[in-house]
Amino acid sequence: MKTRLGLTMLVLIVAMPAVTAFAQHVYVPGKATGCFGSWDAGCKPLVTALTVSGAGTITVRANGKVDGTGPNGRKACWLTYQKPLQEAKGITDACINNWYALLGVFVPQSWVQRDGFQPVDATKNLVLVSVKPGGLFFVGEHKKFQVKEAGTLFLGINDEVARDNSGGFHVNVAFTAP
Repeated sequence: MKTRLGLTMLVLIVAMPAVTAFAQHVYVPGKATGCFGSWDAGCKPLVTALTVSGAGTITVRANGKVDGTGPNGRKACWLTYQKPLQEAKGITDACINNWYALLGVFVPQSWVQRDGFQPVDATKNLVLVSVKPGGLFFVGEHKKFQVKEAGTLFLGINDEVARDNSGGFHVNVAFTAP
């Protein structure tokens, strides 16, 4: 009986698919806007959060404050400048719900590995290999999403005037591959 049970356990263990998982912590300072939105001389590149070697699921959890606001951002209606997530959609609205929110962009490995790549706005900087605004997405306090290929997740702040920002977000990023 003991031999049969041991053999059954061995078969179950071998039959389970291998799963690759890892996690890390990064800090995203309030000035890390990637120079998206209306250009500001105080902006800094987006923060490299995680590089993955293939398809899988990325989970992001964030806390902290930028100018007194948490990762989900806040509503503002007196704005005259384009924020990064608005630029991603090609719009300028009088009101937004995610000012100072945590944002992200996943860039394929083939693009990140090109000579001269920098995680900044490709439309405003003299950097030929950089990030297109249309790839930006809202992350907030929690985001879980699938990636289909190897690449790098970059994180930043949804604000265009970075020079006066204080604080930042503490972010845990996890990856699970099938």
